[in-house]
Amino acid sequence: MTKNIPAQENSKARPAKTGARRPKIPKKITETYLHNAGLYYLQRFSASTARFRLVMMRKIEASCRHHAGLDKTHCITLLNELIEKLTRLGLLNDQNYAASLVSTLRRRGLSRRAIESRLAAKGISQEDSAALFKSSPNDRHGDGQSGIRDAEKIAALRLARKRRLGPFHPDPASENRKKSLSIFGRAGFEYETADFVLNMDVAEAQSLFETKSLFW
Repeated sequence: MTKNIPAQENSKARPAKTGARRPKIPKKITETYLHNAGLYYLQRFSASTARFRLVMMRKIEASCRHHAGLDKTHCITLLNELIEKLTRLGLLNDQNYAASLVSTLRRRGLSRRAIESRLAAKGISQEDSAALFKSSPNDRHGDGQSGIRDAEKIAALRLARKRRLGPFHPDPASENRKKSLSIFGRAGFEYETADFVLNMDVAEAQSLFETKSLFW
């Protein structure tokens, strides 16, 4: 007669649980560590100076909380020196960073208002944002504000194509104009721009895209 083998004896032994994983200990801030950490961050992400400072300050604060006797003022001095060095080397350049961000967001169909909000969140001042729009190739075609309005129309058209509004609606006759206007409004576009796009036909929209293709 075959003897039954108890379940616990017939199964492989499992390793005992060691409990919750211990939190990672912050490294002590030194000039070398801060330099290497900063370069590593910039290799993975593009960032404004303000954003870079914020990320590095979090490391400093975490390190100072853990390592007794670490001088936070000295750590901040090291960070300031690092930012100056990276700026001289061109690895931190707010103008280039912001210009690249504007170009990317314009291609996504974002309004100037929405882009300025994104720039502010990244630490770019309102004055720098205004100057950037004046000098950006995406917004300067045309004279003065006319070029910016033209760029707004292109961005609004991109949003319309993405959301299938106006000339891109599958059945323009059945489009809920009020709902479409609200979509443009939430995206930061003025009524004049939204109205212009919604009144276009497919041929006009395609023509405008082709005319401005060099800028986008």
